[in-house]
Amino acid sequence: MVKRVATIDIVEVDTETVEKHVSLRGAYVFYIKLSAKPEREWVDIFNFEWRRYQHVLKRQIRVVGDRLRLVCGVDDNIQNHVALAEKLVKKTNARVEEDNRRIELMERRIRGGREVVEKEKDKIRRKLREMSEQ
Repeated sequence: MVKRVATIDIVEVDTETVEKHVSLRGAYVFYIKLSAKPEREWVDIFNFEWRRYQHVLKRQIRVVGDRLRLVCGVDDNIQNHVALAEKLVKKTNARVEEDNRRIELMERRIRGGREVVEKEKDKIRRKLREMSEQ
């Protein structure tokens, strides 16, 4: 059985934790709290969506535990960073939900196939019983 992946929501922007970025001059880090620590599959999809996103001023965003870690400059439009994070979470969840639907369909087909096999086995058993009663 293939594992379904849980979707993740943004809970809030951490307005208190702001850190100086250690390797980028003039850059800072802030965090967005998530509803839970995402599973590895969710993180992989999130990272894929982030890499796909085309924008000149794209800054680093990554998942750290149950938070998103965003890099910004002091003069950056922080709202744009938060909006991008929201967009990426939404796209990630949409892909996760689609994957979960595919898993459900696959499992239904497998269950349906098993039911057909069981019905055919029952039919053969009935014929065998009928033969043995004669």
